[in-house]
Amino acid sequence: MAVRMMLFSTVDTEREEEFEKAFGKVREHVATVPGHIRDELLRLDDSPGSYVLVSDWEDREKFTTWLRSATHETMTADMRPYFTRPSEMRFYTLRVPQQ
Repeated sequence: MAVRMMLFSTVDTEREEEFEKAFGKVREHVATVPGHIRDELLRLDDSPGSYVLVSDWEDREKFTTWLRSATHETMTADMRPYFTRPSEMRFYTLRVPQQ
């Protein structure tokens, strides 16, 4: 069953544009990972530096396999310098299919 990973993150407010560009690069790489469906980047309007990275996967096992791989580290390296504190990762199982 499809799963949605949501990563609640805080980045340096003075480097948001750079972070968003880095996300775009990372997104292109992650799109090649088996089991990956799509990614989005959301920014909280009234809280500068607050983002949610949304990533849909065919199942949690495929995401976890990639997360624990060496390729995860290299694929996501461009984004890591912008985080100002540890992110919180949550998983949600998709219950109603997208239309």
